[in-house]
Amino acid sequence: MGDGYINRTHKASRFAFLHTLSDKAYAEFCFDLFSQYLPYGPSGIKTESYFDRRTQKTYHRVFCQSKTARILDKLYPLWYQGSKVVPMEWVEKNLDAAGLAIWYQDDGHLKNGDSRIILSTESFTAEEKAFLRCILYSKFRITAKVDSQGRLDITSRLEVRKFLALVEPLMHFSMSRKSIENKWKHWKVQWLQKGKLNRETCRTSIYLPYDLYETIKGEGYSDLLNRLLTEWLNKQWTLYCLDPGKRYSWLTNYQGVPKGTYLITPRFRLDVKEKLDILSMATGFEKSELVVIALIGNM
Repeated sequence: MGDGYINRTHKASRFAFLHTLSDKAYAEFCFDLFSQYLPYGPSGIKTESYFDRRTQKTYHRVFCQSKTARILDKLYPLWYQGSKVVPMEWVEKNLDAAGLAIWYQDDGHLKNGDSRIILSTESFTAEEKAFLRCILYSKFRITAKVDSQGRLDITSRLEVRKFLALVEPLMHFSMSRKSIENKWKHWKVQWLQKGKLNRETCRTSIYLPYDLYETIKGEGYSDLLNRLLTEWLNKQWTLYCLDPGKRYSWLTNYQGVPKGTYLITPRFRLDVKEKLDILSMATGFEKSELVVIALIGNM
């Protein structure tokens, strides 16, 4: 589904892929990965140049092609039926997080800073796009839509955070442009800086479902929330959010948090408010949703 393809000549199949020269490190990573399963000759990976008559420019790229292999002879009719197709049963059975990471690094793009992911599927049929949307949700709990250009579009910050928590540990360092690891480093530093109690307060609008609103409304709810969130925020950050695997499970478990419509305006201590802001950015949950999750687990 990404940049790889199978060449077939004289009933013999070879697996090939190419990348721009600027992505040579990633191409070498893929070569090392596929070399575990396919035979390669001494020139299995090479740098080459070509002249594009349309642009009148010379481009440089990394090209990799395997030797022939029986496994490729079996895979070829699955992936090619006149033209390249998505073998739905095979993909449903075999696509895992590692495969998703390769697909994303090949054909994915991180947009709008860090709140949107595009997977290039323009050449797929409508049925194949619908299938891939279903697979993303059924196997990985990731919700996507098809945009006006025929691409899979993940537009919710929460869905983007789930997706990246799943694939980032499996990505090559040279693909940092498609990662938010640097932002995580920044959030970790910020979190430590906000560790000291700050008694200054900041009024914040929070929306709760009716049952939680009825439970905590009235005098003293600001103190109640400050006490609760002081411990809860640190626990979620330390036990779940710092580890990508635990973060993915945590985000998935709470993705159905009920939306609130009843307004409260607590005076949060400044350290609580700032940590709530960081956790919201890092997880994709709105501040109100985080307060709801905290209350559900502690009321």
